[in-house]
Amino acid sequence: MEIFDSHIHLFSDGIIQKVRQKRALVHRLKLQTEGAEARTRAAALQGDMRAAGVSGALLLPTASAAGVHKTNRRCLEIAARNDFLETAGTLHPHDPGLEGEIAFLQQHRVRIVKMCSFSQGFDLNGPEVQALFAAVQTANRDSRPSLAVILDTLYGADRHFGTRPEYNTTPRLLAELADRYPGIVFIGAHMGGLDAPFDEIRTHLTPRPNLYLDTSNAAHTLTRDQFCNLVAAHGPHHILFGTDWPWFAHTNEIEVVDGLLEQAGFSKEDKHNVFYGNVVRLI
Repeated sequence: MEIFDSHIHLFSDGIIQKVRQKRALVHRLKLQTEGAEARTRAAALQGDMRAAGVSGALLLPTASAAGVHKTNRRCLEIAARNDFLETAGTLHPHDPGLEGEIAFLQQHRVRIVKMCSFSQGFDLNGPEVQALFAAVQTANRDSRPSLAVILDTLYGADRHFGTRPEYNTTPRLLAELADRYPGIVFIGAHMGGLDAPFDEIRTHLTPRPNLYLDTSNAAHTLTRDQFCNLVAAHGPHHILFGTDWPWFAHTNEIEVVDGLLEQAGFSKEDKHNVFYGNVVRLI
């Protein structure tokens, strides 16, 4: 079976240490922080992927408004040096060069943009954010390739990181964005609501043509029945396999997610779409 990981990070040692200090968060999300400092480089990622038979992975960066320009170019350079990596770009609503950065990403054939409202510090209902998504939708209409947007969805980010509650990406807000901007494909990381109440995920994140969910971390925070309920509802063409590496290793995640897809009644072809076909079509 071909496998492409749609959700990986190359974190700095500082980020690893900062997250490890959030003991309540690590416990609640079951993050595998032991030895994570050894998993901050592309070579370590490649070794883990090879051991599990994973052929490619999508790097997901984010940045402050001032760091968007540098981060996008650095990630493109990393991907160019490593043939097993594709990279997403990132955008920030307070970047004064927003439209130019969108054009840059499209010119370099970047197909997905990663955004994290709590760490980047913006309210999804704010006017600058709405202007950003309007600009992406316009660019998707007028230029090719289209840009999809993957949003981090840590439900209680404010409690763990001391950020403002209105900066959280909730299942309701993600659903509203998908409805408001039908010209953008939205990908809800962590099955659309990491650590969110399941009733909120199930109520708001009903299937939509422009909504995808990725599996990263979700098998550790949802029950088996909840996970299967979501993948069955959204179907095999709107689920992406992702690990959230370096927090989770490939071999175990593949085994766990494959078993859950089996329980949900997915066929061999369905699994191929989840593990490979869907993300490859998007990028």
